[in-house]
Amino acid sequence: MQDKDAIDKLIDEVLDGTELRLVVDSYGLEENLEPAHVHVECRVHDERTGATQVIDGDGVGLVDAVFHGMVARYAGEFPSLTTIRFADFSIKADVTSGGGARSDMAAVASLTIANSAGNEYIFSDASPSITRSALASVLRGVEFFINSERAFIAVYRALNHAREANRPDSVARYTTQLTTLVQATSYSEVIEQIREKELAGPKHG
Repeated sequence: MQDKDAIDKLIDEVLDGTELRLVVDSYGLEENLEPAHVHVECRVHDERTGATQVIDGDGVGLVDAVFHGMVARYAGEFPSLTTIRFADFSIKADVTSGGGARSDMAAVASLTIANSAGNEYIFSDASPSITRSALASVLRGVEFFINSERAFIAVYRALNHAREANRPDSVARYTTQLTTLVQATSYSEVIEQIREKELAGPKHG
């Protein structure tokens, strides 16, 4: 497992309160057991901005459907999402929680996502609802890679500006930050997009 805490800390520093943080409000599910197919509409809001949206996806199960819906929604803007995959998923009960018959004990959903380099990261959520925990763990995972890419772009551009301004101290700092962020996933396509936009230059109407 890679040092996710170091990446999270750097994301917080670079994005400074603008990170994507989605919260599940409700969901609608349609499931056909034979053949296995799930369609889900997951209504979420960004706790930073309050903006709401619906994540619409299909898969062989709830978690698969939400994951595909998240990737379909954001991969156009954050292409690194197309390089990640599930490595493991599990749900277990927190036997220390709940009261009485403990039928209300928390369900802990843990999702492991691997990137193109084979680095794995674990995302967990706990609540009395198995479904809510499962949905939240998927959101936490996809958010991590979205925010990692956003931070990478910001630092990559800052590094180029520091080089142009001949600021070796800043170049060294940004280079170290990129070394941390590239652990999350491959950004070769992201860099290519940045270069294409820079070459295209501003559009004048």
